[in-house]
Amino acid sequence: MVTLEDFTTLSRGSEVPLEGRVDRCPQCGRNGIEHAEPERLLFVHVQETDLLSDGMRTEPRDCCRVTKVAVA
Repeated sequence: MVTLEDFTTLSRGSEVPLEGRVDRCPQCGRNGIEHAEPERLLFVHVQETDLLSDGMRTEPRDCCRVTKVAVA
């Protein structure tokens, strides 16, 4: 079973269970969910979820990668 989640249609500040809070992407301005990576922030706008027999796989379909700004 495959589902497509479009976070751009949700209002900013909404909480999405197991995903996080909807916020504005600093790169493109659309709504999305922030996912932290070691050197970058990933704002996921659309995500595909596939329910498999041995678990669940999620994959971003539309996202922006934003470089983290170091605070001195």
